[in-house]
Amino acid sequence: MIRRSASHRLVALAVFLLLATAAPALAQPAAAAAQGVEVRYGAWTDPARGGRVTPYKLYMPTGPGPFPVVIHSHGLGGNREASTYILQAVAEAGFVVVALQHAGSDTGLLRGAGPSVDEAAVVAAGRAGMTSDAARGRYGDVPFALDQIARDPTLRDKVDLGRVGMSGHSYGALSTLTAVGQRLPAMPDYTGFAEPRIKAAIAYSPNKPRGDDARLAFARVRTPMLHFTGTEDVTPFDLEKNAFERTTPYQAIQGADQYLVVLDGADHGVFGGRRALMGRLKPGDPAQMEIIKAETVRFWKAYLGNDPAALQALCSLPTRIDPDGDAYVKAPRCGPPTPIAPVDGLR
Repeated sequence: MIRRSASHRLVALAVFLLLATAAPALAQPAAAAAQGVEVRYGAWTDPARGGRVTPYKLYMPTGPGPFPVVIHSHGLGGNREASTYILQAVAEAGFVVVALQHAGSDTGLLRGAGPSVDEAAVVAAGRAGMTSDAARGRYGDVPFALDQIARDPTLRDKVDLGRVGMSGHSYGALSTLTAVGQRLPAMPDYTGFAEPRIKAAIAYSPNKPRGDDARLAFARVRTPMLHFTGTEDVTPFDLEKNAFERTTPYQAIQGADQYLVVLDGADHGVFGGRRALMGRLKPGDPAQMEIIKAETVRFWKAYLGNDPAALQALCSLPTRIDPDGDAYVKAPRCGPPTPIAPVDGLR
């Protein structure tokens, strides 16, 4: 049996908590443009929440607009630079993208820890970002951000707030599911975080519900969704027995079109895009990233872009993903649902 060294365990844990020394997003860069997309950085302050500051990175397509809007939520220990390769592709396809940074569960968790941070410190920092206060802060950032976008005179003619989507990775996937109606038993006020302006959603590396029946947890969700995971999509913070249990939200949600992609060999980090930013791609990353980008854009075109060809193409998702993984479709217009092995709690 091969024993992992402490350093290897620390590297695995650090996938979820980007150290402060590798977090350029905390600065305020000047605006930049790339391939027809203008990138703007800023921050909003919410007096109603004690002056809470929400930094953001806005990707604005060139052209007159108005464009549909996608809000993105990063994972535990991430920031507004998360999933850049995905969000850039979405913006290039004609969507305004606003990547939020959630204080209390972002890269600030390890700020000042220094280069000698050990495994225990990483785990403790992660737990600190999973408190009810941190959760309420990040969940509240979503409606607040949409309100700020609606009030911004520089965006008034560029955004179409009748076509809003939301995506998120890991903790951001939970933030997304919460915004479209997932029940949170530990938070009696969870319904206050539901955001009816969101018309479609994507969850990268979602989790099964914590301490709740899966069917009841997602009973209120009536939003078309695309779910992504991989056969190696695991973290030290998971309660799932295996990566396949990340398919629980897809399996449990009823009453709205649902799509699922499970990529062979894909791990948790590929969806957050951190390795791409740091130039440390794994051999399988490039091909997986292309699939993630292509299907993400196709979904947004279908449900926010009113593109009938993209909508129809989603029905053939299982065929298109093979042999790079498995895909599943649960949409009445596509015919019978793709058979899938039921997870615990849904048998």
